Amino acid sequence: MAAKKRRRNQVDDMVDTAEVTPNAEAAGRAKRRYRLIRRALTLSPFMTAFCALVAFIVVGMLIQNMQAGSQAAGEVSASQTGRTQATSALQDWLDGEDSLLAGSRITSWDGVSNTEDVEATDGEIGYQLMTHDFTIATEEGTSYRAAVRTAYAPSKGVKVISSPTLTPLAPTAVSDWEPEEPAEGWREASASAAATDAIDSWATALMSSPQDLKLTTRDENASHVYATLTGVTASEVSVAEARSPESRQGEVDTSTLVATVSVQLVADDAAGEQEKTTTVTYDVLVRGADTAAPYVTAWGPAGSGTSLTDHENAAALDGTVDDAPAGQISPSDGGGEAPFGQSEPSDGGGADQQIDAEEN
Repeated sequence: MAAKKRRRNQVDDMVDTAEVTPNAEAAGRAKRRYRLIRRALTLSPFMTAFCALVAFIVVGMLIQNMQAGSQAAGEVSASQTGRTQATSALQDWLDGEDSLLAGSRITSWDGVSNTEDVEATDGEIGYQLMTHDFTIATEEGTSYRAAVRTAYAPSKGVKVISSPTLTPLAPTAVSDWEPEEPAEGWREASASAAATDAIDSWATALMSSPQDLKLTTRDENASHVYATLTGVTASEVSVAEARSPESRQGEVDTSTLVATVSVQLVADDAAGEQEKTTTVTYDVLVRGADTAAPYVTAWGPAGSGTSLTDHENAAALDGTVDDAPAGQISPSDGGGEAPFGQSEPSDGGGADQQIDAEEN
């Protein structure tokens, strides 16, 4: 009997004869993914810069808003806007008929305080309120603090909106208080007889001629010139205190001396027992203080001694003209215009004259 032939499974035949064909859709997906990654990498620097710019703008706006809202009500600034009008109003008030303060004078303008910006509305312009502070002195010598409230709008100008306010000044220091200059880095010393003679020579030269004063300071710079006091003479010179610089190791430089000096001045034409004297005080810098021939090289107001430098009082005439410091603003007379660089309130009442001038 013949053996029965086994038939192959059709599924096995299909697997055995299957062939791998290219999948175009899968390859397309890979290419698209690659292109997206490449574009993202290409645009990432620009997106980073854009995000940084947006963040910078947002931070700047936040800082501006913080600064606008951080002005304290009692803060004093040096805005000149309206100073002339406030001064005139105060003086007229002092000189008014039946004024109890008749004869009083304004001794100083002390700046502005209590500044407040009022924003414009549909029916009203915007403006800025500020208080101008002054010090006045009566004929009896009593001093008071006076304040004048003003309003300012670019299209309207300055207007005084209230009568002056008068308040007493803070009491002066108690009589038993003896404050002293800081002495760190300096040790108290005594002026030798030679140093005292050098200070006397300097005081005499300060009241004589520029040439004598330059010789006294031993300034060898040919372009340096000095100015002297005229019409007075030094009648008496005394040294109140003296100090020498001290290093951190405790070593004292005895060749340098800073002395506080009192000088009594009399008029050149004064004679007899009725002559009047005026006492002035200086800090002087003495070099060669430990030698037989010390000399004064610089001087300044009391308290400036430790910062004095040699020949700093000289003016250099070398044919050059000094430039004004960059960004320095000249004082304004307060005629109603804000200083350069200072923000003004926008009142909505008209165009800014400065902008119009620049455009024309």
